[in-house]
Amino acid sequence: MKWTDSIKNKLMASVVLLTLCLLVILSNYLDRVHTRNVKDSISTMYEDRLIVEEYILKMTRNTYQIRELLLSPHAGRPDDIKSLTADFKSTYGIFIKTRLTTLEKSTAVKLKTQIREFENLQNHQAALNQTEGILTSLGKLSEIQLEESKRIMKQVEAQYATTKTLSQFAFGIVIIILIVLQVLVFSGETLFPIFKPKDPSLN
Repeated sequence: MKWTDSIKNKLMASVVLLTLCLLVILSNYLDRVHTRNVKDSISTMYEDRLIVEEYILKMTRNTYQIRELLLSPHAGRPDDIKSLTADFKSTYGIFIKTRLTTLEKSTAVKLKTQIREFENLQNHQAALNQTEGILTSLGKLSEIQLEESKRIMKQVEAQYATTKTLSQFAFGIVIIILIVLQVLVFSGETLFPIFKPKDPSLN
């Protein structure tokens, strides 16, 4: 084997090894990106969905308690209704500061208007009817939470599928590179010939 061919093989082997190292680095990078995205999605699910849903449930519970008082034979017990309404508004104040979608914001604005109108009503039947609208808005907000949670989960699954495909592709390339490297190593007698063959005519 000519020494020039040996050098070419060695250079080729170096290129192959460098490519292999780059693929390993890329694979590790993709794994880190995927892990970070999953953590962010889980954090979003917890902070922006589960906690917000808890606020919605609390406001819903307040509204049902107000309805029970309005339907009671004691003419609604105004002080208790005011206390529950204040609790509702306090929870709403926390809820509105969370990260909301455009649809959530518009529904939340409508809900605020409904609770303000409820406070100004004097007729018990009108107030009772108003609570139905409030419950409808709260139900819509709860449905939005469910849809957003599904969207986040689909996003995580898509990220996982993409990362898995890229990892499998990188693994396949690594296998091919190792095969090529093995061919290069065993295709010649040596990479650098140490001894030159003697000329038979000198014997």
